[in-house]
Amino acid sequence: MAASVINPEKVLGQIHSNYNVSVSSGEYHPFVFPHRALGPYLLIFYLLLPPTQSRAVHVARYPLFVLIIYLSATAIRDCRSPSVTVGYGIGLLNAWTILWSATLIIFNDGRRDYRRIERQERENAAASNEQDQFQNIQGETSALDGSKMDGLKALHPMAEIPQKLVANDESLSMIESPEIFGAQDPIPSDSPQTYVWQSLPATFVHRLDFIIDLVTNFRGVRWTHQTPGTLPPPSHIRDVLTDPSPPAPLPAHKYPTYRSLFTSNFRKFILCSLTIDVLKYLTTLDPYFLAQGRSAPSPFPAPRTTRLAISVLFAYTSLLNIFLLAPLGLACALGPRVLGPHASTWLYPPYYGPLSQVSEKGLAGLWGGWWHQLFRYAFEAAGEFIGGTCMRLPKKSVLGSVVRVMVAFFCSGILHACASYTTILPSHPIRGSFLFFALQPVGIIGQRALSIWLKKEG
Repeated sequence: MAASVINPEKVLGQIHSNYNVSVSSGEYHPFVFPHRALGPYLLIFYLLLPPTQSRAVHVARYPLFVLIIYLSATAIRDCRSPSVTVGYGIGLLNAWTILWSATLIIFNDGRRDYRRIERQERENAAASNEQDQFQNIQGETSALDGSKMDGLKALHPMAEIPQKLVANDESLSMIESPEIFGAQDPIPSDSPQTYVWQSLPATFVHRLDFIIDLVTNFRGVRWTHQTPGTLPPPSHIRDVLTDPSPPAPLPAHKYPTYRSLFTSNFRKFILCSLTIDVLKYLTTLDPYFLAQGRSAPSPFPAPRTTRLAISVLFAYTSLLNIFLLAPLGLACALGPRVLGPHASTWLYPPYYGPLSQVSEKGLAGLWGGWWHQLFRYAFEAAGEFIGGTCMRLPKKSVLGSVVRVMVAFFCSGILHACASYTTILPSHPIRGSFLFFALQPVGIIGQRALSIWLKKEG
């Protein structure tokens, strides 16, 4: 059936008109920055407080978290935008502010539990290591119950690199470039500089850089909480890290030079941009993408499958295009002269894994190996807090694993449901976005059970 022609400008005009009516009536309010985005700033302000053993500072994180919940929840409830994309972002970012704040100051103690790799003078590094060793002996409070961290093991960011990635990574044969932190060669043993795990710094400028990096670096690249599967630092950095010492073998860095970083990411950026243009044109042909509902006639064969394919590809290429702006804009355009160590090539590993993870591991591989891992640490932290801290379930037990996975996907469902809720168009946050993610563990467990049964049956 031929689709009727609908003017996109007319549809957008109607959306803006409806939005203006909602604002005029007081049903919704515009999203005003930064008035409606104070949560992240409050989080940064708290974490920026000087290192101290004060009990008051430690306890202050709880009322602060309640305030962040209130500010973000009211923004989700009250704020809308005539732009569907901006409206989606209102719910997503405010819900993420709550979850990320919980991860940094409730599930963990962001002022004590995190360290990052930095280059320092050996004298300063020795003093820093002595302080860190003292903290490890004492144990650091990381949860509501005041449980102690498991020494250096608890600070290990690279212990779960997939062995298959090590075995199959072609980059192992590449010569790793020492173009890190302005160095031209790996640090020799008699050099006055080395790499260390830096805890919360004492000086304000250093601490400001440290905290902003912690709050904005969701994957934890070069941090002690680095997401499993993310490529670790080059070997000449790993070799001098003694607290904790990374295990071997580990894969080499994917982008050994700035040229390789730029070439790979710029090629992807151009391809994604062209793909988005084609997809944008295709969406103008189908009234479904102009908010006309599923029953709208489509010019494509198998409308439901085609619409789903276009939507998934649109989401993938759009996200990837945004992600690519970081290595291209920060590492390549601004570079070390402007950003210093933050422009190092190894700080920008790929966001997506190999597609083979999906064919080999099914849903578990899709979410844990192929799809971007931007939110993974927060999801896992929530699962560990509920399953480990609250329920005391061993991580390697069947029930403990199931609970942690279910909590992680529950959080993902809430995150995306909030994003759906704040869009200006009619949506189904609960039976749509939330159920989609909340039911993923059922599919993962079902696939694994079926795989085990088929293997037994031969």
